[in-house]
Amino acid sequence: MTKRPTALPAAIALALAVALAGPAAAQDDTLDRGIGSEWSSLDPHVNFDAAAGWILSDTYEGLVNYNGDDILPGAAERWEVSEDGLTYTFHLREGLVWSNGDPLVAQDYVDGLMRTLLPETGSERGYYFTSVVQVVGAADIIEGETDDPATLGMTAPDDRTIVIELENPAPHILNILGGAFSMPPLHGPSFEAGGMGVFSNPAQVVTNGAYVFREVVPQSHVLLERNPLYWDADNVQIPFVKYHVTEDASTELLRFQAGEIEITYDVPLAQMEALAQSHPDELVVSPGVNIVYYSFNLLHEPFEDINLRRALTLAIDRETLEERIVRAGATPNYSFTGGFDPDYDLPTIAEAAMTQAERNALAQELYAEAGYGPGNQLSVNIVVTVAEESVRRAQGIALMWQQVLGVNATVEPQERKAWLDTFYAGDWDVFADNLIGDFPGPETFLPYMRPSAEAGYNWESPEFEAAMDIAAAQTDPQARLDALAVAEQILLDDYIVAPIAILNSRQMVSNRVGGWIPSLVGYSNSQFLTLD
Repeated sequence: MTKRPTALPAAIALALAVALAGPAAAQDDTLDRGIGSEWSSLDPHVNFDAAAGWILSDTYEGLVNYNGDDILPGAAERWEVSEDGLTYTFHLREGLVWSNGDPLVAQDYVDGLMRTLLPETGSERGYYFTSVVQVVGAADIIEGETDDPATLGMTAPDDRTIVIELENPAPHILNILGGAFSMPPLHGPSFEAGGMGVFSNPAQVVTNGAYVFREVVPQSHVLLERNPLYWDADNVQIPFVKYHVTEDASTELLRFQAGEIEITYDVPLAQMEALAQSHPDELVVSPGVNIVYYSFNLLHEPFEDINLRRALTLAIDRETLEERIVRAGATPNYSFTGGFDPDYDLPTIAEAAMTQAERNALAQELYAEAGYGPGNQLSVNIVVTVAEESVRRAQGIALMWQQVLGVNATVEPQERKAWLDTFYAGDWDVFADNLIGDFPGPETFLPYMRPSAEAGYNWESPEFEAAMDIAAAQTDPQARLDALAVAEQILLDDYIVAPIAILNSRQMVSNRVGGWIPSLVGYSNSQFLTLD
């Protein structure tokens, strides 16, 4: 999923810990997982945060499911696709129920999509259904033109059948229909009773996945318990899963070494080499469909000038940054989408073939053309998360900007929620941004950059929009990729973002854990794991 975190509406902010009824979790029955900073939202139709998505993928199930990167039947046991690729018909399993015993029917999935699309929900994932997958009628609902479900191209002709009608073919539709990221169902009775606030109270949350919420303690943990009413409960081996807030990677590692956590969120960079020697079978470093880029705030006057944006982009020595400063195994990147699809003719910034010395010289010229120099130095803030890798990367870039251009750059590390709030408040000059893809290809990233999808960048490009529309209409796979390459080049040529690197995933996974499969897109559902 394009799982870039989004701001959490205040109405669903978690307030108090609530314990559900049930037996206490025995240590040997509990899989303990680190999650980094506190979750952004546990509302399945709002959350767009990868780490919180792990929790929600354990508690909600979409039409399809994932084990690693393999797409499996989920709530839908089978599906058909029309010859023109515009109609998908899903057939739900017989006898599906919610965690409270209510029947789960096809309309619950339709209602879930409607809630995602309605403007009052405040979901940032609606663009999935107007850009990545263009569901008939979805754009009018997002834009507030109508709230009539009858206009939506997703219907439930009976309790076990879901029909999705598309405006254009969507070859990757199955990649975004799983779990809690794109199309979770909505339990109508509990939502009608509690509204948005229902998702802040575990005692009221009704789920349909392999686990149910048992306890939520802000700044501490989320405890899940196996859902006995899940259709495949007999094959869910681990009774309890506990997600711990682990903002400090060094402390998290100590907890792993003490046996308090079986799966970490991260690994301290300074200890990577030692861990590779001491715990080679527990250190898991794997590639991911994960890009990091720096965004420039176009509403702040200096960044209206493309010469300045271009100068800052060119003054970053990506090879030195990643190989000598950050040292986290990331790959320097001069594109936006990262080139994960071998059939895609990957565009890059125009200066990618230059040496870094040549890029620095050009950056200095552009900086001067933008009106900056010894007598008028630019001052900027770089907003990043508190993650060690992000801070180290920002500090390295700030130093490069100072050395090459004389820029005074201040690095502002923030916890995940504050970082997200800062982005949407627009209180930043440069934002340390990232996206995690739903599948290895450009179409998982580029739709997010459409001005109609993410208003936070304040970028309007009719040319980019037109190129994306042309790509969406293509039925031939290569023609579709060629059109997407045109769109990506338009994005890169405007320098509203500075591509930086392609990230990998670093985790400690205890030998006690079985069934762990490294995933390009970050899926690691607890229901497929075992615990010795």
